[in-house]
Amino acid sequence: MFGIRYESWKKVCEMYFGLSLGTLKSYLQLFPFTKLTDKDKEEIKSKEFFEKYIDSGAFVLFPKMMHHSENFIQKADGSFRNSALISPLLFLVLQSIGKEVAGTYQAERPVNVEAFYAGNYKESRAKYKRDYDSFYKSVNAYAEQCQYFIKTDIKSFYQNINVNNLIERINKRCNNHEKQKIPQSVLLTIKEFLLFCGNGFYPLIENSMASSYLATIIYLDEIDTKLYKFMETKVKGISEFHMVRYVDDLYILFSSTKEEKELNHIYNEIISNYSSILKEYGLTLNTSKCTWKKSTSINEELKWSMYDEVVNGRKHELGELFKGKMNLFLQGVQKATEKGITNKDYIELIDRNFGSDDIELAPMVVYNYFIYDDQTELKREENIEELSKIIERDNSFLALDTKRLSIMVMQSGNNELIKSMLYHLFIRYRAGLWNSFDTSVAIAYLIQSKFQHIDLLDIVRVVKPQLYSYSCNFCRTSFMFYLRYGNCEKWERYRIGMNRDCRAAFLYFMYLCEQNRHGHLASYAYYKSFFDRMSANMAFLSGKNKGAKKPDYNGYYKRKQLRPLYADVHDSKEIIDRAQDYRNKNPLIHASSQLLGNNSSSKELQEMEKKLDYLIDSYSKLHYSEWSNHLRQC
Repeated sequence: MFGIRYESWKKVCEMYFGLSLGTLKSYLQLFPFTKLTDKDKEEIKSKEFFEKYIDSGAFVLFPKMMHHSENFIQKADGSFRNSALISPLLFLVLQSIGKEVAGTYQAERPVNVEAFYAGNYKESRAKYKRDYDSFYKSVNAYAEQCQYFIKTDIKSFYQNINVNNLIERINKRCNNHEKQKIPQSVLLTIKEFLLFCGNGFYPLIENSMASSYLATIIYLDEIDTKLYKFMETKVKGISEFHMVRYVDDLYILFSSTKEEKELNHIYNEIISNYSSILKEYGLTLNTSKCTWKKSTSINEELKWSMYDEVVNGRKHELGELFKGKMNLFLQGVQKATEKGITNKDYIELIDRNFGSDDIELAPMVVYNYFIYDDQTELKREENIEELSKIIERDNSFLALDTKRLSIMVMQSGNNELIKSMLYHLFIRYRAGLWNSFDTSVAIAYLIQSKFQHIDLLDIVRVVKPQLYSYSCNFCRTSFMFYLRYGNCEKWERYRIGMNRDCRAAFLYFMYLCEQNRHGHLASYAYYKSFFDRMSANMAFLSGKNKGAKKPDYNGYYKRKQLRPLYADVHDSKEIIDRAQDYRNKNPLIHASSQLLGNNSSSKELQEMEKKLDYLIDSYSKLHYSEWSNHLRQC
């Protein structure tokens, strides 16, 4: 249904199952993979599982597997990104779709334009670090050849990607008159899948290689090509140039025959054209982050991302290079809280205490090292004491950088400090002051405590029910438990009754998509078609079509065919008659279009969908054993 081959599915599973436990435990989106046993992993990447749930599209029938909600990812300025949180199974499907497209897509970019994204499908690498390092090395190599560089940035990149334009780009480069490598039905399903995962937007999902690949390599492909051609043919005074991109950050490195005082004109010409090209694709330059400088100052804009940087010919431990800096940082924070610390104060303190002219490491990278990789400094008594003073004076300090600061408290290992952080969370909830920053702190704590704090989960259940569902279904236990033993008997019956019919799965998926965007006329149209097709499949499995080798899809959409099939189900005649009546009044199905004048039609249509579901559920309960016998004979 989604154009995924088993080879791609298996490779994607191996990539993400192969990530270190430390990496998986650092992110809410990846945390569910820590709950999988070796047996679970082998089953998920098996061909049997793939054919049973993925290739057939049957996973769309299982409500818990279709979980999608908001995530809480902060930007550097403390605000939240418009990010999504999806079930681990949807996550793997999304990565597999990305891999299939990556194996087919032929990029248009000229050879002088390099593009990197977070991960690498060709080398089966799910983590971003090595590819960012390659980007860094490429920029610095060209900086040695060229006199100047231009740094650019796209504003709110992911949320402004037009999914329709993205799909059209894939179609243009993958399909031609001679060969359709990705069928139109698959492109439609991919488009709807992306919008479903992103709650109506292009999906920004934590650690999603597919999101990064599709946005960078495909969506920006034509944009980069147009800008390159403009610079090659229209910009005068440039003797050499190269373009290197990492997702939405584009560096243009160039040499010029012009005097330096004339370079503002060249910069403005390039930026104006780039901005105009982006506008055609619904994107906008973040001009406050765009600049041009001499290449000798490239490291003011771009810092090396490796922790074990070589300094003066030998490797130094960051703990040695920045010994005592954590205490100075915390003292600075404590002083700043006296008058109320701001995000700007916080960033300046990080830069002041964890920056160094001796090594090419961004201060934030050094700061990250002491939080995520080596907590020796955090466990020092003097630092615990400073943290305690900060939390007592201004617990809202945590809102500046909820994930890092919450982890800092947790990694201190001091129970009193951790209790203090939790105490303030509970106080804020009881006072009715809970907000998204508190939710983000709670997530960080729950991840570190393996989602064992029941009282905190109870608060999450009230303030963010979908986040609570994600936590219980995927973070406290393996999602395979649900598929094997959980309350999904009904959906297993539906899966069997669907008889591996991808078109039925497509209809049900489109019904979910229309439900998601509150398109009630369309959702009913899709559900009625799904019901009719499921009826044909179930009739075939029950032996109703004597001697037939396949279901009779033309025979199960009218009253006279459907009534006998559901005759043993209570109220089936009335339900079928009313369902058919709504079908014939739906403007998306029938020209009469009478539902357009019915103000209460959305509620009535939703009720009818539930009643049709009741018929499928009741019939499948009555005939499940017959289907098993039929399938054994086949």
